[in-house]
Amino acid sequence: MKYYFIVNPHAQTGSGKRIWQQQLRPYLQSSRSRWKLFYTRYAGHCTQIVRQLTNAPKEPVTLIILGGDGTLNEALCGIIDFQNVTLGYIPAGSSNDFARGIRLKGTPVEMLDNILKKKHETWLDFGVVQAPGKQPKRFIVSSGIGFDAYVTDEALHSPLKKVLNAVHLGKLTYALIALGQLIKIPLQTVKITLDDTRQLCFSRFYFASSHNLPYEGGGFKFTPKADPADGRLHVCAVHGLPKPAIPLLLPTAFFGAHVHLPGVESFTCKKMHIVLEHPYPVHADGESYHPRQEIDVWCEPQKLHFVY
Repeated sequence: MKYYFIVNPHAQTGSGKRIWQQQLRPYLQSSRSRWKLFYTRYAGHCTQIVRQLTNAPKEPVTLIILGGDGTLNEALCGIIDFQNVTLGYIPAGSSNDFARGIRLKGTPVEMLDNILKKKHETWLDFGVVQAPGKQPKRFIVSSGIGFDAYVTDEALHSPLKKVLNAVHLGKLTYALIALGQLIKIPLQTVKITLDDTRQLCFSRFYFASSHNLPYEGGGFKFTPKADPADGRLHVCAVHGLPKPAIPLLLPTAFFGAHVHLPGVESFTCKKMHIVLEHPYPVHADGESYHPRQEIDVWCEPQKLHFVY
């Protein structure tokens, strides 16, 4: 079997390249594994590489991703033939919400050893978000519309993230940006339909975050019970609160305690349709999906073969 390594060399201010050169490559050179390396060079490059590797492969393909949640998302979005693809992942990002949610542990070399030995194998769900007339976008961790998407979009382009990453405080990026975005966000009314049957209407709507795993934004445990293999989305919606209450609510989300507070709704569904009064930004695994007024979100159950 041949392994294809896709490495984001710039993950966490260069950690990706260092981990590969100093730890993983020496380990592989001492093994008998057949492997090939690809470095990502720009946004979307990982998706292009994965499409080429998974378009009617002649033999099963094992992809091993080294990078952050964004690189993992790009890999997911590039997979064409899921039946013949196995995915492994070694985290090297600033948020690492996927690794946290699925409880990946160990050093990079230990994680690689587990992947090569197939210590654990499972079939994971993933989510899909789509606006009418637009291409669907997959996500493995979460997709949000509203306040959390404002925050993740700014974090993608903020010099603050690079500064905090350099001093190993990248997890604070989202919390600090959230305070600034809270002042700007225009609140509105939203209508949400769950599984074509249950209808919800929220005023003073902040966000709805659809999850495949519990965490997003560097450790916010928005959906504590999210299970990546249960065939359902776990959703956290926040609404109706005065803005000064949000900074008090957000710290409780690090522990999942926010679900007991007024203004926080938690529910599960297989699919969800959201209609807003005016467009809000949308994200998929922290990657911006542009402002939308109407979106559909659904779960693709147990479709991704994952080894760790």
